[in-house]
Amino acid sequence: MDFWKETGNIFRETGTHFRTGVSYMLPILLIGGMVGSLAVLGGGSHEDGSIWKIFKDVGTIGLTYFVPIMAAYTAYSISDTPGIAPGFIVGVLAQQIDTGYLGALLGGILVGYATYMLMKLELPEILQSTWGFIAPVFSTLIVVVFMVYLLGPPIAWLMEVISSFLSNLGEEGSAIMGAVMGFLGGIDYGGPFSKTQSTFATAVMDLDLYVPLGICGSIVIIPPLGMCLATFLKPKLYTKVERNYAKSSWIYSIIGGFTEIVIPLAVGDIIRVTIATVLGCTIGGTIAGIFLLELSTPVLGIAQWFFYDKPLIFVICVVIGSLVTALTANFLKSISNRDIDALDAADTELNET
Repeated sequence: MDFWKETGNIFRETGTHFRTGVSYMLPILLIGGMVGSLAVLGGGSHEDGSIWKIFKDVGTIGLTYFVPIMAAYTAYSISDTPGIAPGFIVGVLAQQIDTGYLGALLGGILVGYATYMLMKLELPEILQSTWGFIAPVFSTLIVVVFMVYLLGPPIAWLMEVISSFLSNLGEEGSAIMGAVMGFLGGIDYGGPFSKTQSTFATAVMDLDLYVPLGICGSIVIIPPLGMCLATFLKPKLYTKVERNYAKSSWIYSIIGGFTEIVIPLAVGDIIRVTIATVLGCTIGGTIAGIFLLELSTPVLGIAQWFFYDKPLIFVICVVIGSLVTALTANFLKSISNRDIDALDAADTELNET
């Protein structure tokens, strides 16, 4: 085995591995998002035995396990079937240590690579027959140790610093608070950065401070809505899979208000899409902060519309933030060398296998 050649081949195809993970994850996310949106439409009737409670539970399952599924099949793309279980475990771990979907993608790539390399080892015949079962155990342990001890601590430290900074901003710093919270909300779509600002916004409600929650609520819709709008404005800049997904995501982006909805549109072009969503959320959050937009109840989606003290400001934040996201994403993609025909061909080949 040529170690360096194999390593180069694997990481050169990172985009393909990501798209494989997304293609298997999409049905989980769609079920979770759409059924979860139905639960939102059902209002507050979520007692045990209620149909809306069942819908809410199904939505929660989908929006929880789509990340491990994505990691599992990202690893599968590299190391075939032996990578599925390690990838799933690493994806669950990524959620538990709050590294979000980015941690799950990185973990999926690393554990897929480790599994592939271990499976290639030339061993005595007496060990070879059982190595297919043992290799995934070792690859899982290797990547788990890396994630827990090397990736987790710096992220946890950074989250603590950010929370402390936000807590020290008074009402006079609401515009800065809005910009910082928007920046965080546009980075990782439900990951540690997003959770830091949303946790802070919920926590300060005990102090009768509702502006942070107003900022949080105004930016959560911007990434998915902005990217859906982007595919509508310039469809030729997006693959067929991305366009189809965006068409099915408009409604539950608005109804459910789940930021995670944008992940399938981000994974194929992480840097450009993240720049676009960060810019859109930062501007939307800044506007909410300037006008001291307040949200009195920690709910998402359509339900939150009725609890803003300035509904028009909320609409302005979402519209401007989404427009900025869409226009920025399309501009960045238009000056890139992203080959849509080649990506469509790769997706077609993937679906046929």
